[in-house]
Amino acid sequence: MDEIVYIFSFICSISGAVFFVISLFIITKIKGLFPGSKINQKWIIIQLLIVLFLFGYVFNIIFLALNMPEIIAVMTAIVYIFGGLFVLIVINLSFKTYKTILREPVSKKEK
Repeated sequence: MDEIVYIFSFICSISGAVFFVISLFIITKIKGLFPGSKINQKWIIIQLLIVLFLFGYVFNIIFLALNMPEIIAVMTAIVYIFGGLFVLIVINLSFKTYKTILREPVSKKEK
């Protein structure tokens, strides 16, 4: 693998893993906004998917370090399909979350 491509891939993988960790903290805050709500169960699913992606990125970093381009190519395809599915789930959950917020009485929103 060309050294520049290798370094770029390594930096992107590490950055992506950091973004996932930050996202996990943000989801914890989101779940705190809806205690006891059904919507929290769906946010837990998103959390689990993020953890799954995080492990994928960690393995990608390991496979980059071990110079295993065939496995990296397969992982890229898997990330594309699951990334698309993840975006679909997040958009759907965001829509449901917004609907939940809009249905709350005004007095609860102000707390």
